[in-house]
Amino acid sequence: MVMAAVLSSYIYLGRSFGRLANQQILESEARRTLAYFTKDVQAATGIFGTPSAASCTFTLNTSSGTTTVAYAYDSSAGTFTRTPAGGTTLVLLRNISDNDASTTADLTIRYYDASNNEYTSTTLSAGSYLTGIKQLSLEFSTQTGLSTSGAQSVSNANGTQTQVYRVASSRMRIHNSALLQ
Repeated sequence: MVMAAVLSSYIYLGRSFGRLANQQILESEARRTLAYFTKDVQAATGIFGTPSAASCTFTLNTSSGTTTVAYAYDSSAGTFTRTPAGGTTLVLLRNISDNDASTTADLTIRYYDASNNEYTSTTLSAGSYLTGIKQLSLEFSTQTGLSTSGAQSVSNANGTQTQVYRVASSRMRIHNSALLQ
């Protein structure tokens, strides 16, 4: 009985350390994602192309001229990526998920005008919105690890699944002189 108690405690501690490590990975990826996104939004002079709730391309002025950087959410892969023009795609977030059974998207980029009014999907598709977008925010949910129940097979289940980690950034202003007018 003593050995059963010791083994049970050992398994419990192993799973707890696994969940803790997975949670740390989620938090690290979230901080890195927000740092890249915030830096690019604040350096942007505008938005290029057609933005959506899942993707956006920023125009940036650099010392060598004008360039772009694209952010895109791939719902099938559960990833959020950053791709600079002519550069290598960097996966910022993995395991994007939303287990609360709501109808909201797992990752959403929100757009606002100078009066703090949010652009909806219908106004974004209208085409006269680009110069009006002055602020952005980013919201996402991630989760990793393997559950001891649910869809995973019993052989893969190890009880290290984290809780859903939800992040909502503050609004970030696009560096655009038109906002100051």
